[in-house]
Amino acid sequence: MNVIRPSVAFSLALALAACAKVDERPADTTSTTTSTTTTTTPPASGSGSTQQPQPPGGVATPEPAGWTVTERGIGNLRAGMTVAEARAAVPAFNVAASRDSTACTYAKTDGLPPGVMVMVEGGKVVRVEVRRGTIATSTGARIGDSEDRIKTLYPGQIAVTPHKYTAGGHYLTVVPASGADAAYRIIFETDGKKVVNYRAGLRPQVEYVEGCS
Repeated sequence: MNVIRPSVAFSLALALAACAKVDERPADTTSTTTSTTTTTTPPASGSGSTQQPQPPGGVATPEPAGWTVTERGIGNLRAGMTVAEARAAVPAFNVAASRDSTACTYAKTDGLPPGVMVMVEGGKVVRVEVRRGTIATSTGARIGDSEDRIKTLYPGQIAVTPHKYTAGGHYLTVVPASGADAAYRIIFETDGKKVVNYRAGLRPQVEYVEGCS
């Protein structure tokens, strides 16, 4: 009987183990990362037309032109006109119906500049009042002017009387130089220094201190 020596058996075992061994090394993998860059190109300046935003409230409206005050009225609205004639001159002119056709009242005057009131008495326009705003007379007088300026604009035509209600105030009454305008007046009310309002029209209505009251 053949006997295998221990040294030979050990050598054979090593050889078999070497053949059966599996190469367990992981495969060499390469991970590739792709980077994407996004480029934003700003719009070219000056290309095309750009509409600028409008300021809130729009553009301020200047004082209407053509509304100059004289002793006879304002613009083409004249003291002495009937209501129908006044409506033809200022389409928005309107007077509320009244049982007393001779009553003193104020017309609705949406067609006139803000701050202007028109007195009607006996069915006719009798006076125009400028209570606020920058509407001027034919000589350039307006609210805010000094008493001295009014006297300069109407040299030799001003009659000064004390104000009925304002301490230190005055009425500066313009007496027309022309005899044809003798029935008319312009009256500036002041606080003693500056004009606070004024009116123009026919006497005696233009001289009413309390208006239609």
